[in-house]
Amino acid sequence: MTPAGPGTRAHYVVVGDGPLAFRLTRALASRFRGSVTVLVPDRTSRYARDMAGLDDVDVMEAERVDKEALETAGVERAAAAALVDQDDGGNVALALLLREMWPALRVVVRIFDESLGRHLEHDRCTVLSSSAFSAPEIVGAALRRQVRLPVRHRRLVTVSDEEPALPARMVLFASDGGDDVVALPTEHELATHTPKVLLADAGEDDVLPEVRAELEPDEDEADPHRRRRFGDFLRTLAVTSGWNLLLAAAVLAVVVLVGAVTIQLATGASFLGSLYEAVLPSLAGSDPDHDAHPVVKVTQVALTVVSVAVIPWVTGVVVAGVVRTQRLLDTGSPLRPLSGHVVVVGLGDLGTRIVRSLDRRGVPVVAVDIDESARGIAVARARDVPVVIGDARRATTLRGAYVGAAQAIVVVTSGGATTIGISFAAQSVPRAKDAPPSLRTVLRVFDRDLARRIRREIPDSVGLSSSFLAAPSFAAAMIGQEVKATIPYRDRVLVLAEIRVERGSVLDGAHSSDVGFDEPGAVRSRLLAFDSVQHSSGGGGRMFEPSQGRPLNPGDRAFVIATTAGLLRLRALAAAPATLAREPIGLND
Repeated sequence: MTPAGPGTRAHYVVVGDGPLAFRLTRALASRFRGSVTVLVPDRTSRYARDMAGLDDVDVMEAERVDKEALETAGVERAAAAALVDQDDGGNVALALLLREMWPALRVVVRIFDESLGRHLEHDRCTVLSSSAFSAPEIVGAALRRQVRLPVRHRRLVTVSDEEPALPARMVLFASDGGDDVVALPTEHELATHTPKVLLADAGEDDVLPEVRAELEPDEDEADPHRRRRFGDFLRTLAVTSGWNLLLAAAVLAVVVLVGAVTIQLATGASFLGSLYEAVLPSLAGSDPDHDAHPVVKVTQVALTVVSVAVIPWVTGVVVAGVVRTQRLLDTGSPLRPLSGHVVVVGLGDLGTRIVRSLDRRGVPVVAVDIDESARGIAVARARDVPVVIGDARRATTLRGAYVGAAQAIVVVTSGGATTIGISFAAQSVPRAKDAPPSLRTVLRVFDRDLARRIRREIPDSVGLSSSFLAAPSFAAAMIGQEVKATIPYRDRVLVLAEIRVERGSVLDGAHSSDVGFDEPGAVRSRLLAFDSVQHSSGGGGRMFEPSQGRPLNPGDRAFVIATTAGLLRLRALAAAPATLAREPIGLND
């Protein structure tokens, strides 16, 4: 790579087309004050056109991204490259090419396959999953639960203003009641705005979903064959056979009982003996008894004739029920009516991770997809999660997933029209008597204006974008700073990051209070805690509260909540002078 000179912009290369590529490119060009070259397969696509309209962004069309295309994009002078196509194999191949040809280049790779990701990561290559950052937020929105923040030795959570149980430590977002949202508001701004999302301390006994932004183990595929219990089989057989089996069994029982009573009255025998005499001709066909009473003979003949019609009917019902039961068990459809569960529509990368996350938390979940070959089908069936195959825009499909009794529906399909259609179809399904009064609807929506309009039509709904939640983490990884979690609210997002103070940086020797600041615009940061460096001779290694201020030393790590511009500012303040000279970044945002 060619180091950038003083006063020049850092250069970045982005390979990919789609929502994440657009949001990442916009963040790098505007918030991170860089120049960006984007390689796309088609310059006329929607997101390629949007990226081409951004300042300091050059969009290049490349049918095949190879060494020549990367050189044309200026990868040899780039500070970092991001591979964000939805193609694990292609991203891995490009990452290996970049590692071989430009080993000093920082590479950020979007990937879903956990095993590939673990083998690819090293000190200059960061593997991230966009669904890993967005899934915890979507799960938290569906369950109306707090989200725990991964701060070492602390139990901090984000809560809404409607949660009175936990004491508020900090206001993260405030709103004026309309569309104006302020991130990390100051006391002056709080005078005209209402707190909406707060930071609080969780108790030791609180059960909270853990934020997981890293790649998860793929133990789901360890045992793809489910161990079914006999009771589940019988319950499913009863459901699939329904009234036919009951009617056939009732007719056969009535025939046998009428025959037994008739024989008892005619012969004076005991009821058990008469029942024996009735069962033989009706079920097995007994040999004729020429010495029997005439009434007995007539009854036996009638039982035999009737059984000729009834027995095949019963047999057919049982066989059909067994076949339908086996088919239901093989497809993983719900075996019995459900209530209080979460319905997840769409089993792509994000939907698969949401299903896995809900199931790990012990939340009943039903998965729905129109494609039986979707990648999440095998994961859901391996975890005994019921799967409904069908078009979720149809009420019959949603009724098969028992949406009417569900606590929430999460729609993470591709396509805005499909998402809207499913959300409206879910609202049209009548609510069950024992179900929650309203169906919580969580939608993956890229357009924030569309999300706001949907929220007006469906009051208990939340529109979230996976690219909106993941882009700050990808952008931060490209400048060499890991983001622990993202905290979204409407069209704003905050990042939780761990900043290391380097020797000779602006923060070296500064007071810890200097980590929190409010500058014009969106350059804001709040200190949550900081770890002091542990010395080899002993001492240090302590976690300090913000109120326990002291000078910062090289190696100290500060946990902060910041805007993306604030994170950029903090990284510049904490970086060593040599790093800033090599990768200059504008500090006035």
